[in-house]
Formats: sequence, C-alpha cells, structure tokens
Amino acid sequence: MLAVFGRVAHSFRTPNVDERVGVNTFPVDFNLKTQTSRDIEGGLRGRFGRLAWQTSVYDMQLTNEILFIPFPPIGANINLDPTRRYGVETAASLDLTDTVRLKGALSYTRAKFREGIYAGNDVPLVSRWWGNIGVSADLYQKYVVFDAVLRYVGDRRMDNDQANFQPLIPAHTTVDVRLGGQVQ
Repeated sequence: MLAVFGRVAHSFRTPNVDERVGVNTFPVDFNLKTQTSRDIEGGLRGRFGRLAWQTSVYDMQLTNEILFIPFPPIGANINLDPTRRYGVETAASLDLTDTVRLKGALSYTRAKFREGIYAGNDVPLVSRWWGNIGVSADLYQKYVVFDAVLRYVGDRRMDNDQANFQPLIPAHTTVDVRLGGQVQ
C-alpha cells in the first residue's frame, strides 16, 4: 500500500488575556497582533508487510509569531518579524513479531527570520536535527507493555537569541523507559 498526501493550510492564533496583560506593566498595551501561518506539506506514506513508514516535506511562512521576552525593560510578549520554517520528516515502525515493535523518526528543520533586523538569522530554540529510535514489547498482552526510546536533539540557539550571538545550546541525548499497560 502506498499513499500520496498533501496539505495546504492557513492558520492563526490570537493572543490570550495572559499574553496581552498578564505580565505587562501599566499602561496595558493591546497592540499584540494575531499570529498567522501559511503552510504547505506533501509526502508519501506506505506499508509493506510489517513495515510502516511516512516521509514528508513542509514549508511554513509565519507572521507575527508571539514570543515572551522575560527580562526588563520589556518583560512582555512581542510579535516577531516574519519567519520561515521548512524541512523533512521521516518516521517508520517495524513489527518484529506480534508483540515486539521497533520505531524511529528523523527530522531536519530550518527556521530563519525572513525580514527585519534579524533577517537570515536562526530562530531560537529550533534544532536542525532531531531523531529517536525505540522498542515496544507487550510483556503480557496489552496489560503490561515495556517501552524504551533513545532521543536525540541537535544544538540550537538559546531562547531570546534572535541576534544569534550567544553560544549554542549543545545537542543532547536522552533515554526514556516506561512500563505501563491498559485495561479495556
């Protein structure tokens, strides 16, 4: 089975009350604009026996992205200059047996300012690379399930480093282990 998919979207997020007045000093500033995004995505999805996979490419054009600046003199939410995020995402899972599954994902993302004084700079807190690989095993039907996932997050700019002058937050890897299950 092979499927081709695509998506075109226009989304928005209006600032909530806390973002407008929760941290601002007086007088209250109601000039925070609605965040908007125009997205396009396309990809392939397939299943071959016990292997399921999906890969997609995307492009997002964001305007008025809302960001909190915690330190004085601002100490409030602001709208960022226009940004663009684009990349590739791939995920796959393989049923080794009826009770043991492998799964993994890999993503490459570029996030840049499109306009303004930071045009061409990286958007803070967005890693170019991230991925994971894991195993899931049904130890006793679905009542007892073991999961282990190794996650990698690449280096990225520090929060509020729109000027891209601070050192990068180093890449890191974590391991998540879970013993759980479900009844009905």
